[in-house]
Parts: sequence; structure tokens; C-alpha cells
Amino acid sequence: MEDLFLDLKNRYGQAKIDLIGSETIEVYFSKAKESVIIQRSITSNHFMVSYPKLTLVHTKKKDEYVTHHNIVLEGLLWILKKVNQEGKVVPEN
Repeated sequence: MEDLFLDLKNRYGQAKIDLIGSETIEVYFSKAKESVIIQRSITSNHFMVSYPKLTLVHTKKKDEYVTHHNIVLEGLLWILKKVNQEGKVVPEN
């Protein structure tokens, strides 16, 4: 996790990024109301990620804080990119 922590510090230097213990990283972007929490799964190549997300339910928008398991690194980086840009993961058109 320390390698990932250092990589995220390089990618998102403007964000507040904390390594909590040896298995958890917290990333807070200024546009986001809530932080992104990253934990390494038992399988070292996967992560559990909790993050802010906007969902659409019958044309109504709803802010949620969701947790997903078994996220690969590429998916994690995509989530972080979206939260950095929009403050949350928003539905794609």
C-alpha cells in the first residue's frame, strides 16, 4: 500500500492523502464532500473502495456513498479521476 500511497501523492498532489495503518488510504479532494477510502483486499491486486457517487433513479438524482469490493487498480484510478474532476462518480452518458 505504501507504493500506491506514494503514486497517489504524485498523481494528486493537491489532494489530502493519508496512509492509515498499513492497509488503508484516505483521499480527500477539494470538490468532494466525502473522502475516498481504499483498502487492500485479501487478494493483493484488488481493493475495496468507498466513494461518493451520484445515481439516477427514475430521472431523480441521488447522492450516495458506496462501497465496492474486488476493484482492480485501473478501476480504482478511474474512480479517483472522476471524484477529483466532479467531486463524485457521476453516471456516464
